Amino acid sequence: MKRLAMGLAALVLAGTAALAEPSSTELFFDKPYLASVAPGSKITYAYKHVTTRTELGESFDEKLEMSVDAAPQGASGRVADVDIWRGDKHGEAGPFPTESGNPISLVLLERDVREMAALSKGSPFYIRNRVRDALGNGTVEETRFDYQGKQVAGWKMTMTPFAADPNKDKLAELVGRRYVFLFSDEVPGGLYEVRVVTPKLDGSANIIETSLTLSGSTPPAGK
Repeated sequence: MKRLAMGLAALVLAGTAALAEPSSTELFFDKPYLASVAPGSKITYAYKHVTTRTELGESFDEKLEMSVDAAPQGASGRVADVDIWRGDKHGEAGPFPTESGNPISLVLLERDVREMAALSKGSPFYIRNRVRDALGNGTVEETRFDYQGKQVAGWKMTMTPFAADPNKDKLAELVGRRYVFLFSDEVPGGLYEVRVVTPKLDGSANIIETSLTLSGSTPPAGK
């Protein structure tokens, strides 16, 4: 697969002050999730994409492995690269800076933007901007979830970028697309899961379901 062009990487915003309950901007963009990840580490995610109609594209599973390495200009800095496997096909994304956020979430959202643009015949720039705006206005609440048999504390961030969009009629059933992110400082890389659900207009069933779930991490060799 072709190396992904990461348009959403340009969305990184200015830092915000830490809050008892973080804003959606802080959760997605600002927290330095990879600052404590040792160079040479790998963080692995399972990606699952399910569609119910052929015109919506194919269903597939992938493995995404993010490698965190020392930056060329200095060992104190870090960069991240993502390897993507779908069966015997291999793709790459990156390198990404790691000062804030988790690059895996950018990979998912850039892919999501391209999918919506293709299905709706709409502008990827318009869709990307709506997603960016929604990331700054998502709903945040405390949550707990299980990671490797242990309950961890975290935050759930939810957004529906197109629910009130003035051009939502052009997106047809994509207008109800809903995103749920789970973050925790207690899991490697800070991001545990992203679920993206697109329901039918009548809400009776989902026509597209995507999930990205942390499956494990590997320390540097020799550690």
